Amino acid sequence: MSQANQGYSIKVLIFQTNPRENEFFRVVEKTVWNFANGGTWSEVDGCDTLRMNGSGTSGALRLLSNKGQGCIITLGVHNYKRWGDIITNLKDDQTACVINPQYYSKDHPNMEKQRERQLTSYETTDLQGRKFSFEYVVSEGHELTVRVIIA
Repeated sequence: MSQANQGYSIKVLIFQTNPRENEFFRVVEKTVWNFANGGTWSEVDGCDTLRMNGSGTSGALRLLSNKGQGCIITLGVHNYKRWGDIITNLKDDQTACVINPQYYSKDHPNMEKQRERQLTSYETTDLQGRKFSFEYVVSEGHELTVRVIIA
């Protein structure tokens, strides 16, 4: 089977270290962007796992805290390599369903650039000073694993 025809999976391990004032994040939305390939989210052993039929596909998780703070973590495979991004300080209309397709839109060149960077790790800080990061702990092959940390 050629590389172009093999599917991919990304297992997502989410950790929250140092919760502030009993603020805890949970997954509230899961999306898949299908660019000529299908994909699905499932939960395996307590971890969200994105399965994609091929390169050119991604999925997003929107996390929301019990105090209303949120972020979107988008993960995928572009040109046969993993990639990811994190968006914090969400506005009410910024859902994963809205954000995920923007990585494939000429109207959002910075998001396209982030996808094309094919990063194995990334970190950002929200307006409250909370750090959000991801690191692919298995970054090669077709069965990938990414660790997400909210600190």
